[in-house]
Amino acid sequence: MGNKSTRDSALSDRTDSVLPSRRNHSQKITSNPNNNLRSFLRVESQQSTYSVSKLWSRISRRRWKESTLTLPYQSCKTAWPVTQRESLFLPAFPVEVRHKNSNYEKLPEISRGAFGKIYRILDLEKNEIFALKVLSKSKIVENDLINQVTQEVQIQRACGHHPFIAKCPSNWQSPKHLYIATEYIEGGELWELLDHIGALPVEVVQLYVAQIALAIDFLHNAGVIYRDLKPENILLDADANVRVIDFGLSKWLPLGRTTRTVCGTPKYMAPEILQMQPYGHSVDWWSLGVIACLMLTCKKAALDLHPHEIPISKVILPEGVFLDIPSRDLLLRLLEVQPQKRLHSVRALGTLAFYKGYDIEEVRGKKSKAKTLLVKHYGADYQKRKEKVPSFEDFDEVLIDDISGEK
Repeated sequence: MGNKSTRDSALSDRTDSVLPSRRNHSQKITSNPNNNLRSFLRVESQQSTYSVSKLWSRISRRRWKESTLTLPYQSCKTAWPVTQRESLFLPAFPVEVRHKNSNYEKLPEISRGAFGKIYRILDLEKNEIFALKVLSKSKIVENDLINQVTQEVQIQRACGHHPFIAKCPSNWQSPKHLYIATEYIEGGELWELLDHIGALPVEVVQLYVAQIALAIDFLHNAGVIYRDLKPENILLDADANVRVIDFGLSKWLPLGRTTRTVCGTPKYMAPEILQMQPYGHSVDWWSLGVIACLMLTCKKAALDLHPHEIPISKVILPEGVFLDIPSRDLLLRLLEVQPQKRLHSVRALGTLAFYKGYDIEEVRGKKSKAKTLLVKHYGADYQKRKEKVPSFEDFDEVLIDDISGEK
């Protein structure tokens, strides 16, 4: 008993001697108005020598360096200056503190889709017209398409310098929307040209197939698979030359690799996609074959659409339409059912009889203008010409079915 009372007395004396000094130390810290609770707790626990600073909530976002908002490894900072809704789309979509959309004048709406609208806008600083795609963040998050939309803008910004691909000069985000600004291409869609004129002359088809082939060959060499090549995604510029747009279904995929996601527009999808088999970049060349067939005949090639019951073994070209031997050879090379045998490069395209004596390098340099050829065949008002052509209904139906869990 005596030993216990002695220990209690000693402990009490030791506590009394420590507490005054600690109280004085605490009062010294809290009396400083520049100190905050975080600094007090860190000093009190003697776990860190963190310097005293202003409250994080008082720090303006404008004072944060640009690297804080764009570099992925900076997201581990103690105080993240953006909300989670914004951080989901970083660094592909920079956060604009000053609302960048105030620099633009909104012109009439061009079109609308499932996740947003596309406007024609005027850049008040550069005095240039752009096409602005405005996407709803909530719909993108709800449909689990964050990776898809970030890849879309990354691919278009990386590959937009190609002469036959639409440029993407800027993109950004606000608290509720994503903004993708691309160059405005005023010539309309290739689909509209086919709807007005019908089958095109061979020399026009030669030029258009070469331009589209140069664009997809460039994408493939850059490690991109497009997966939604169709006339609606091919615009015509002032010279009626093609520009590939809408990289919403595109994906980074190195040459030689395969993927399994079933996506695209069914009328243009290669047999291996319809059969739900692994596929590679050759699916884009199949889609080019379908487009070439439409341009030459205004009809689509026949294909067995029941891959689970009967294996797709061949393609049947449209009947009742004259096709010379070089044109038929072009279509059969592009519409080859076996992807290993399918034509899959610009170099191979140039060796076909369809391009005998044709200089594709002149096409690459944009020395040939499709508008000159169209005016020669149809006159200056070729865009107003209206021929009775087969209906293109359902050609804009898009299918996205992720069977493998990948995007």
